Amino acid sequence: MLLSVHATVGAIIGENVNTPLLAFILSFISHFILDLIPHGDKELIKAYRNNFKNKAMLYLICFDLITTPILLGLLISSGQITYSRIILWGIIGGILPDILVAIHEISDKLFSRTHKFHNWTHERLSWSIPLKFGIIVQIIIVYLMLRYQ
Repeated sequence: MLLSVHATVGAIIGENVNTPLLAFILSFISHFILDLIPHGDKELIKAYRNNFKNKAMLYLICFDLITTPILLGLLISSGQITYSRIILWGIIGGILPDILVAIHEISDKLFSRTHKFHNWTHERLSWSIPLKFGIIVQIIIVYLMLRYQ
């Protein structure tokens, strides 16, 4: 899943709970639940693991890093979510697993268990979908979360 999805879901969770700790924990757990859903990046991840310089994956990461704060800013400015410390902890909990995986990828030692579990969630369902359908699935998830929060 894109960071923008994990961050948005984390913000929505933060919007609907009372404490920063609960927002963080529920958002952290939601990350792995969302990653169970096929979302179109399985082939990109496989290519990335085989060739670190896979440009498609790097473009997707750059796109995601740009769109995540824009999406969150739009949601806050439109009143869909209200910026607060609880929301911030929800966002952090939602994206932290990907940050830990990135640290593991760089260090090859740190956060090994998180890395293994993260990979397990991505590979739990053996079928995959093309990236363009995966993006649509992710948009639908964000829409439904915002609609029914």
